[in-house]
Amino acid sequence: MEELGRDILAEDWFTVCKEKFRDLSPAEKSSVILSLIDMCDTTARFNLLKSCSNALHCDILASMPQIALDQILGMLSVDDVLNACKVSHQWNKCISESKFVWKKKWLEMGIGSCRDQKQYHKRDWKQDCVTAQGLYSKIDGRKALDYVLDLFNDNYGYISAMDYCNGKLVLCHSSGEGGSIFSQKGLDWSYLCSFPVAEHGYPSSVRLLASGLIVVGSSNGKVTIWNFVNIQPGSCHHQVNLNHVCHGHTSIILSVDGSDNLGVVVSGSRDARVKVWSIVNGICLKTFDFSSPILQVSLLCGKGSPLKDYSFLLIHSSEKIILQSWVGYHLQNWLKDDVQEECIVTDANILPGIHIKDGILYYCSVTMIDGLQHTDFNCKYLNMQAVVGNSNLPFYVTEKVFSFQGIFRKLMQVGIVFALLIADDNITAIDIRSGSILFKEYVPYSAATSPALPQITVGVGKWLDGLLYVKQHGMVLALAIYGRNLTVISWAPSIPEFPSKED
Repeated sequence: MEELGRDILAEDWFTVCKEKFRDLSPAEKSSVILSLIDMCDTTARFNLLKSCSNALHCDILASMPQIALDQILGMLSVDDVLNACKVSHQWNKCISESKFVWKKKWLEMGIGSCRDQKQYHKRDWKQDCVTAQGLYSKIDGRKALDYVLDLFNDNYGYISAMDYCNGKLVLCHSSGEGGSIFSQKGLDWSYLCSFPVAEHGYPSSVRLLASGLIVVGSSNGKVTIWNFVNIQPGSCHHQVNLNHVCHGHTSIILSVDGSDNLGVVVSGSRDARVKVWSIVNGICLKTFDFSSPILQVSLLCGKGSPLKDYSFLLIHSSEKIILQSWVGYHLQNWLKDDVQEECIVTDANILPGIHIKDGILYYCSVTMIDGLQHTDFNCKYLNMQAVVGNSNLPFYVTEKVFSFQGIFRKLMQVGIVFALLIADDNITAIDIRSGSILFKEYVPYSAATSPALPQITVGVGKWLDGLLYVKQHGMVLALAIYGRNLTVISWAPSIPEFPSKED
């Protein structure tokens, strides 16, 4: 009872002290605290310091409202946000739990197209950003690997055309049977078979379709359609069969393309004509006449169409870019005489390689600035309703131009985030959102008119749509052939480790 009374007395005394302490000035409060500390022995002082540590060292980040924290972190770079995660366990926990911040950084970094992602709302936004930042910071870790293909020998000649699709590489060359196919497994290559394309003229262009059809254009104006098949399913025995030889052009074929959905092949020639051929019987279904040589033809239909329920044929002549359009994905609609045709760009300095992605037209042109040659990377945001004739508004809404000193030879490919260009002696990757150059990789120098010009094609192209598609073990970016050597340019990053939310 005596101890209980003493505890009640101490509690009452402490209550009175707290009330008196609240009424003191800041200076008087400090004086009282210092007097109490002076009265303590060493052990009591240590315990006092230990128990008061959390109260005296309040973490401003942990005590900040979430909405304020999101706004502040949203203005920082990804590097700064990741460095803040390393400050302490408490900071890492607070920042890792902010989905708003990581989702914003995810979009800023261009980590893939959101519409292509499954379970979009269940993504680990932070982990994607950590991986992407590792790729950016280690982008110089790319590799250029040289292979001497077994088929090559000193008398083999040179490569005149090549294409890559679904792990298969088609080469057209100046000697032997004229055509060869190789298979890719990781960064290794193996020879599959050859086919006698040289019997029908010197090959000048080639396209490998996903179905296994191979379309070859020749210098004598012939177009040949081949079918690549596995003779014994599950085995390594392959062959290429000739389906059709198409006659009609009077000069070299500079570009070919095809569509399994439409069942047609298109060809563009120096004779200023574009011809449409049937895959079924090789008959010419239609001819389009223009005033200058045709450098590129590209079919855009189905999932590749820039406007739903329409199909397009992109034509690049030596002086303009033309876009044909028709309703639906049916061949008969295209073959009618009422096909809509619009000239989108008129410029005699446009480089080879025209692309349309998500309603944006990408092309490069050569300009002179202060007496120096530059390459302009152009992005035209097309008004697709005007292109197909459903609007009187201009064909493009806005335009963005990046300028690089020097001359590139070709715009190889573009995606949502990146683009790949070829110069005289290098392959260059750029970020199309900012125009910044990510890296350059050397390829053997050659003038544009040299027969030994290295042939280059895009490898696994999905990486162009965002860093999400670049795996930690690397991706094949491009393939270049010069003489006997196959150069494989791959992105082989080293991913740094960052703490998880639980660390």
